[in-house]
Amino acid sequence: MANEEHLAILKQGVEEWNRWRKENPKIEPDLSGADLERVGLEGADLERVDLSDANLCRAYLIGANLFGAILERADLRGASLMSLNHL
Repeated sequence: MANEEHLAILKQGVEEWNRWRKENPKIEPDLSGADLERVGLEGADLERVDLSDANLCRAYLIGANLFGAILERADLRGASLMSLNHL
């Protein structure tokens, strides 16, 4: 189950999330099981984030850093996953 503190930070927006990630590089956030359907996560730093069982249907993940993210059983149907390098 997602860490409520981590989820609350993400809900403040990508800019706040990325700032928090830079300030807390040793924390590996837990967003497992989170309902992130249709959430705009463009450019989000999701490196090493546990997104297992998360609902990412139709989430906007263009340019998001998913390196090392745990995506087991995550629902990515309809999610936008294009790299910014391809735009």
